[in-house]
Amino acid sequence: MQIDSRQERILEILMRRGYAGIDELVASFDVTPQTIRRDLQDLADRGLLRRHHGGASVMSSTANTDYARRHIENAAEKANIAAAAASLITPGSSIFMTPGTTVEATASALVERKLTGLRVITNSTAAARILGRDSGIAIHVTGGLWQQNNHALSGPAAAEFVGRYRCDVLLTSIGSIDSDGWLLEFRDEETLVAKAMLANARRRILLADHSKFTRVAACKLAELSDMTTVITDRPPSSAMMKKIKDSKCELIVAGDDQK
Repeated sequence: MQIDSRQERILEILMRRGYAGIDELVASFDVTPQTIRRDLQDLADRGLLRRHHGGASVMSSTANTDYARRHIENAAEKANIAAAAASLITPGSSIFMTPGTTVEATASALVERKLTGLRVITNSTAAARILGRDSGIAIHVTGGLWQQNNHALSGPAAAEFVGRYRCDVLLTSIGSIDSDGWLLEFRDEETLVAKAMLANARRRILLADHSKFTRVAACKLAELSDMTTVITDRPPSSAMMKKIKDSKCELIVAGDDQK
């Protein structure tokens, strides 16, 4: 198969699925891993896809990677962020939690801490299931339309439910952080409930692994200045560090010592 034809097929696979691993691409095209890596790098250099360790994802502002795949991507980094976030929560806190794999990791970290008197309001059925392992956590799940893509509830009913509460903390992840400081998501329905939580939280903590600073998305949720704390797994670029500082956000870089 000619290089151009193979690379076109690779892009077709990514457009259908959002993500593909090197091993599966090797098997699909019966070529060496080195050949696939060269193809992926060439396509990435042309701005047609995004490279990841072990694979690549579609370069799109309207499509996120597969939900199951996102549990695997940067899993160790997300665990560090989750541990750092959980360490900021005190007994008796009320917490909003949005959907997202990093938020789910934080739910697990909260269960491990065994804090007393926690009350959680969430539209993530996945986070609720994890938190349910601790019978001492009061869990309120919003109504709304269930979304298969991220195991969350959305729509006006969910936003109205959130508006009944005023919580100490919001724990939220994000699809993308752009260079101007906008916090972006991939779908409009992902922002409606999160905006309601943002408006009703005293402390607003953003959980974002390093990949979120290089992704692209289209739907505005908020600006960095709307957050009080940003937790990530490695220092962002100097320009982004300045943007975070100018936004008067506390920056926490979670490392191995957070586990």
